[in-house]
Parts: sequence; C-alpha cells; structure tokens
Amino acid sequence: MDYRKIGEDIVKKAIKGGADEAEAVIEHIKEFNVSVRKGDVETLKKSVSKGLGLRVFINKQLGFSYTSDLSPESLEETVKKTVELARITEAKPWQGLPDFGPQPLAELALHDPELATVSDEKKIGIAREVERIALAQDKRITNSEGGFFSDAERIAGLFNSKGISYTLQETRCSFGAYVIAGEGDNMQGGGWSSSKRYFKELEPVEQVAKTAAQRAVEMLGARPVETKKVPVVFDRYAAPAFWMGVLSALNGDAAFRKTTFMSDMLKKQVASPLVTIHDDPTRPRFVASGPFDGEGNVTRKNTILEKGVLKMFFYDSQTARKAGVKVNTIARRGGYKSGPSAGFICVIVENGEEDPASLLKDLKEGLLVTSMRGTGTDVTTGAFSVGCSGFWILDGAKAFPVDGVTLGGTTLDLLKNIDKLANDLDLRGSLNSPSFRVTEITVGGKKT
Repeated sequence: MDYRKIGEDIVKKAIKGGADEAEAVIEHIKEFNVSVRKGDVETLKKSVSKGLGLRVFINKQLGFSYTSDLSPESLEETVKKTVELARITEAKPWQGLPDFGPQPLAELALHDPELATVSDEKKIGIAREVERIALAQDKRITNSEGGFFSDAERIAGLFNSKGISYTLQETRCSFGAYVIAGEGDNMQGGGWSSSKRYFKELEPVEQVAKTAAQRAVEMLGARPVETKKVPVVFDRYAAPAFWMGVLSALNGDAAFRKTTFMSDMLKKQVASPLVTIHDDPTRPRFVASGPFDGEGNVTRKNTILEKGVLKMFFYDSQTARKAGVKVNTIARRGGYKSGPSAGFICVIVENGEEDPASLLKDLKEGLLVTSMRGTGTDVTTGAFSVGCSGFWILDGAKAFPVDGVTLGGTTLDLLKNIDKLANDLDLRGSLNSPSFRVTEITVGGKKT
C-alpha cells in the first residue's frame, strides 16, 4: 500500500470536510513472538496489524478517531466521524497542530532488511538455545520461566495540513531467558536479554544465557538486614528505575498545575554537579532512536539536567501553549490509536569518571542495589520509598545477597547526595544510566 498517498489524501479530505487543521498517523506492523519452556514451544504468534488515527481541529475543538480498516469506504467514514466529533467537543485555546512545518530528517539506519530473511526455525532455535545454555550453567538452577525471541518490522507515517509528510521503516529484534535457582524457601530468579535494530548485532546467545544464570545464582541465600543508614550504590541496570521516577516528575503540564514536587525547580540545582542528563534519540541504529517524534518534530539532543541544574520540563505543543512557554517540545505516541503526549524518548545519563569498583572499595558498610521494585518517587511530594534487592557491602566488597529491604528518604536528597558516578554506561533502551552512589539512604529491613 502507498501509505504516504493514503495519509496525504486523508488530511486533504478532512480539510475539505470542514476541519481547520488535520493530522493522520498510519502504522503497519509485522510481528513474530515465540516463547519456549523446558525446550518446548509454549506460545508462537505471528501477526500483522495496521491502522490509521486521525486528529482534526475546528475552532480549537478536537476530534479524534481511528480505524484498522484502510479501505476507501472506511477511511471516508473515519473522516466524517472525526469532523463530527470535533464540532461537538469543547474548545480549548491551546488546542491545535504544532506551530512547526516540515524539516529535513536525519537518516538513522533503523531498518534491517536482512531480518525478513531469518527463518522462523532459526528464531525458535535461538529461544531454545538461550534457555538450554542458561539451565546448564549451574546445578543449582532448578527451573525455568523460559526463553524467548521476538521481532517486529514497522512502517509508520505522520501527515498533517501544515505540510508534514514523513514515513519511517524500522525493525527491532530481541531474545533472552529467565531461570530459577534454588529450592523451597531459598529460590531466586534471574534473567537477561538483548535487543537491537539489526539481527546480526544481537549479543551472543551464550553471553546472554550465562548472564541470566549468574543473576539467578548469585542471589541465592538473600536475606534482609537490620534497618540503618548507609551509603547505597545503584548499579547501571537498577539505576534506570530510579531515574524513571525523577523524569516522571518533569512533566510540563504537572509543573504548570503545581502537582509535581519539581514545579518550582527550573534552572535550580536539583542534583549533584556530577549529573548531566540528555534526551537524545538521534543515535544511528539504536533501539530507542527515531528521526521524528509523536507530533512530527525532528528529534534533537535536548539537555534535561546539566551539572545538576534542571534545564527543562517535558512539553508537547499543546501543553507548552497552555503553560505559555516557548521550548523545544518532545512528544511521544503510543501508536495510531492515541494522540501525542509530552515525555522523553531516549534518555542518557552521561558517564562519570569513576571506575565502577571505586564506588564500593572505600565503603566499610553499604548496599549495592541491583534490582528495584518500582521507581520509588512520589511525583507529588517527592517522597522516596521502594523495595529492592542486591548485595550487602562490607570492607569494599560484596558480602552476601540482600532481599526484602526498602529504601526510604526524599528524591531531592538522593539526587543532591550523589557523590560518585561510574563510567560504565551500557546503552540498552529508552532509559540508560551508569552506576552511581548516594552518600546515605535509610535501608529498612528487619527490626533490631
């Protein structure tokens, strides 16, 4: 199908039908998913989905609808229905398309043409192999939640009445395993995966399997500790959960409505000078990159925190208008069934200068967090509380695994008390961070 022609035609028809402004989003997604447990295929799914979402504005009134039927008759009905919806909704002065028009797009090489040539049998084989190798790593590994392989090829387009006419073709593939170690009351699980745009760039199967097994076995015998205040190190794979809580407090509309504890913090020191954070979806071949955002704005590198100073909140075009600010907008979109909303696309916390081992070596006692059960941050109040697991540190080294403990404090205190940032950044997804250390956090465990 000629998605560009369909999108441009729908926009023209919406304008002809009475809309002041119109925007169409089209998606076509082909997916493969297999899960294997104990060597047997548990689920195998191949699917193809497509659809179109249409937003129109009439006198600052919004109409939105979508359809999975791209036949001419269905599209005509979608246009008619969406225009009718706009006529009966409430007008809001900030509603309307973004103020920008078309811009040159960067070529980010997000599509792997070879992925389509990989056989289903090979994908199933990878899922089986990663589980088999993980199970064979240690006799203490007693069970498995399975291995998996998944991939997707997506064609997307965004078209509007301000001249934007963008299309994107992208691929993604991933595989991994999750295994269980121990028996009875002493059982721990561990998993690992690899996700890339290009099939040949996936991590070796053996490496992923061994990491999954190690993460399960090393937690055997985990126990709580007595409640106390100690330095806490967040490793690079636990750190993104913490930063997710911080980033959730940077919604521009929430700041405008004073419903986030960060509302009055713009251009103020909110974190240690060691911390610089960017939103950068412009890296070629990266899984979280894209040439344009959910409103058709060309992606760019935006600085969120610079040496601990808060530089921006997240706005889309409409929330920026509502708040009366002129900023670089960043809009996400969940697909053709939803409209755009403000938020980050690909966050990267800049590397520090410390060797990861140095975060532990001068600690007489402390906690290394390797997993968090949530983000911890209460966006409204800034209170921080989250369950976690990891390792107790004694004399600069891991002493024993820890589970059933809770970290408590305030997010701003944690941010400002980051005293070491490692140089171990591992880019894996939409939120990436090196390991970091906080000088002191209350670790809640068993009562003394």
